Amino acid sequence: MKRALLAVALALMLVVAGCNTTDQGGDSTTVETTGEPTDVQTTAEQTDTQTSEPTATTTSDDGGEEQEEPCEYRSEEDDLVQVQGACLGFDANQVYLNVMEMAGTDLDRGPSVRALSPEDTNPYTFDQFEFSNESFQAVMGIAPNGTPDVYVAGYAQPQSGPDGSTEVDVVMRYIDADGGEGRPQGPEEAEITLAHEFLHAIQFYEGSQDRLAANLTSEGVNLGDVETSLVEGSAVYFESEYQEQYMDREAASRNVSAWANSSAFSMYQLGPYVMGERYTKFRVNSTSEFQTLYDNPPISMEQIMHNHMPDEERPRNLTVERGQDSVWNHYDTSTRGELFLRSSLRAGVSGPRAAAGAEGWGADQVMVFRNQSYSSDGNYKYGYAWTLRFDNASEQDEFRGIFGDWLESRGPLTDGVYRMDEDHTYRMVETSDETVVVLAGHERFTTQTVATGNSSDVTVTMTDADQTNTSVQSDDDEERLVTAQAVRAAV
Repeated sequence: MKRALLAVALALMLVVAGCNTTDQGGDSTTVETTGEPTDVQTTAEQTDTQTSEPTATTTSDDGGEEQEEPCEYRSEEDDLVQVQGACLGFDANQVYLNVMEMAGTDLDRGPSVRALSPEDTNPYTFDQFEFSNESFQAVMGIAPNGTPDVYVAGYAQPQSGPDGSTEVDVVMRYIDADGGEGRPQGPEEAEITLAHEFLHAIQFYEGSQDRLAANLTSEGVNLGDVETSLVEGSAVYFESEYQEQYMDREAASRNVSAWANSSAFSMYQLGPYVMGERYTKFRVNSTSEFQTLYDNPPISMEQIMHNHMPDEERPRNLTVERGQDSVWNHYDTSTRGELFLRSSLRAGVSGPRAAAGAEGWGADQVMVFRNQSYSSDGNYKYGYAWTLRFDNASEQDEFRGIFGDWLESRGPLTDGVYRMDEDHTYRMVETSDETVVVLAGHERFTTQTVATGNSSDVTVTMTDADQTNTSVQSDDDEERLVTAQAVRAAV
C-alpha cells in the first residue's frame, strides 16, 4: 500500500507543504499565510465544493455586469494533467512536464487537478491540523496564539486505482485568475504551489516515500520529522528552482532568519520545510538527484538542522525507565528531537537564545503519564517527564540557564514549581552534568515525581510525597536532584 502524506501545518508568512506518513492514504498539503487574520470555521468536518466548468470572470469595458467566459487554459484530451474548476491562469499540463524534466523522469500518467475559487474553499480547522491543547506539545508552549495567519493553498492525495495502480488527485484552493489581495492565489503564486504538489505526485508514482521509509535506520530518532523534512524539503527545493528555470525569477529559498524568529508553533510546523530544503541543497547537486537523498537519509533532526551527514553527530546513549508507581499510568515514550526542543524554548525566550539552548542536544526521551484520580469529571490528568541529554556539561549548563528564563515565562514559582494553572506546572531535575529531566503537567505529578540516574540511564518514579524541597541529592554515582528554583539564567 502506498504511503501517504497527511495535512500538517499552521505557519507564519511563508508557503509550506506539510505531511506525515501513514498506511491508510492521505494528502500532501501546501499551506500559505497572509498578513491578515484568517477566519477559521469551528466545524471539524468540511468539504471543498467543486465547479463543473473552468471559467474566468471578466468585466466589460462599458462598466456593465460581470460575466463568465470560458477559461483560456482548458485541458486538452491528450494532456497528462486534467484540470477542472476555477481557472488557474496558466497551463497546468506544461507545469507538470516541466517538473518531470527537473526530476529527470518521464511518466506516461499525471494527476487530476481540481481548482477551487476562494468562494468555494473552506478553511481548515485546528482539529484537521491534529492540534490538541492537552498534548505535550501544547504544554511545552508549542501552540498557536489565537487565530493564526494561515490557509491551506493545496494538497496532493494518492489513492489506488481499480487495477492496483496509483492515482493522484491535486486540489488547488483559493484560486483567482485575476490575483487579488491577501488570500487568493493569482496565477504566479498558484503555479509555484502546483509545481510543489506535482513533485509530490511524482513521489507517489515512483514510490519515493516507500524507498525512503525502507532506508530510515532503526538507529534513528524522531524519524517522523526526519521523513517529513526529506519529502517536503525536496518539494520546497523544486518550487524554488522552478521559479528560476521556468518563471524567469530568482530561486527563492525559504527565509531561515524569518523562521528562526517566528512563533514556537510556526517554528515547529515550518521546521521540516525550511530546514528540509536547506538540507536537500546541502546533499544534492541538482533537482534530478533528489531521490538519491532517500538512499542514505539522516537519522535525526539535529543532522538536518546542522547539515551533518548520517554518520556525523549521532545521538548519544540514553535509556529512561519508569519506577514503581500506583497512581500514574505510563502509556507512551518517544524522542522529540532538536527541532521540538528549539521550538519549545522559543515559547519563552528569543529566537537566538532558543537556538543556543537547543544546539547542544544529544538525545531525549519523553515519557507520558496519565491518571483519573485527581479529576472531578473523570477526565485524564497528564504528566510528562522529558529527559534531555546534552553533548557535554557546558551545553547542559547553557540550556539550564536559558530554560530558567523559560520557566519564569510560564508563571510564578509557587510551592516548588512554576505554575500557569493546576494542569500546567513545571520543575526541572538534574541527574548529571549532561542530563536533566523536565517535569511538566498536573501539579501532583510535577511536585511528587523523583528522577534519578546519571548521564545515560535515568529512572522516573512517582511518589506520594512532595519532592520539591530537595535541592541536591548525591550518591556514589554523583546523581543530583535540582529544583528549578536553583536554575536562574544569567542576564
